[in-house]
Amino acid sequence: MSKETSKYYYPGLNVNSYKSKNIHPLMSLLGQEFPNWSTNKISSYMNLALSKQNDSGGILVAQNEASYYVGILIYTFQQIDLGVLENTKNEKKVNIIIIENLIASSPVLQKEVFMALIDHSMKVGNLHSCEYIELPNFENGNLKLIELKYSGKIKKEGFRTYIKLKNFK
Repeated sequence: MSKETSKYYYPGLNVNSYKSKNIHPLMSLLGQEFPNWSTNKISSYMNLALSKQNDSGGILVAQNEASYYVGILIYTFQQIDLGVLENTKNEKKVNIIIIENLIASSPVLQKEVFMALIDHSMKVGNLHSCEYIELPNFENGNLKLIELKYSGKIKKEGFRTYIKLKNFK
């Protein structure tokens, strides 16, 4: 697959759903994200996220060429009133995919991991008939990457940022 044929292709990275109940391989990334949490608290959080697989959410992981985990994205599916996004009183419910947490470890590959996970979550959102993806607040400047790549599809409402998924391929 060439870079030109897929916007999901990032050389050296592989993004997939994480299906295993064994979170030990992810603990270094999770410990980095939650430095004040105990191992038990991290395990409880991940067990909850894994229990939501497919029906109400899931976990995506990015691995490098050596099969080390270099990123995790935790998402849920929800419904909101379309009026929230249109600043109207439209109460029509729309499906959205919400990025609950995104962890990208490697400073060298951080931008690539970040974008690969976001792009793949958009694909997951489309597969589950979501009309928007809701992004968390990013403090490291990665939101600028998304704004550049998806200009015209971004909608900001208060502290939330949405990307319209309709016709996203």
